[in-house]
Amino acid sequence: MNFCAVALALHDLGYRAVGCRIDSGDLSYLSKEIRSRFRVVAALWICFAMFRDPCLEWFAKLSITASNNINEDTIISLNEQQHEIDAFGIGTHLVTCQGQPALGCVYKLVALSGEPKIKLGEDVAKIQIPGRKNCYRLYGKGGFCICDLMTLDTEPVPKENQPILCRHPFQVYFFRFLPYTKEAGSEC
Repeated sequence: MNFCAVALALHDLGYRAVGCRIDSGDLSYLSKEIRSRFRVVAALWICFAMFRDPCLEWFAKLSITASNNINEDTIISLNEQQHEIDAFGIGTHLVTCQGQPALGCVYKLVALSGEPKIKLGEDVAKIQIPGRKNCYRLYGKGGFCICDLMTLDTEPVPKENQPILCRHPFQVYFFRFLPYTKEAGSEC
């Protein structure tokens, strides 16, 4: 629905949205739901247009693009489910052989020109802490790795023989330890 609100606001300003992209979830189901909402918005616009441009038929025909490790098997399955997708974004499987797969990864921008940035989403586990980070591997007296510590670039460097209180980002537990030595990793 956010897309519909933005597309209608753009329309009021004289611009026309091209479409939307789905990159996770049940692509077939979501494409059908999105197409249905596009059609409803177009129909309701005509009913309630009054002083506005009554011609919003194009809204029902907005493009729906799907991407998310799409390959020929995915497209066959989507066709069997009678999807409403207009275009597929095929990246990894277009340029690599599945017999010799590529490393599937995502780049997360955390800062731009030194200013912290964040991408918000519904899945809390996928939200990154904004800003540049430093990584440290902390060792105990026996020379064994105690933990890998990630700090914001603005936080002080951990000191040897100074207690550190750590907490897990998604679980409610804390622990305190005394690092004997540290090894700095690269900035990230």
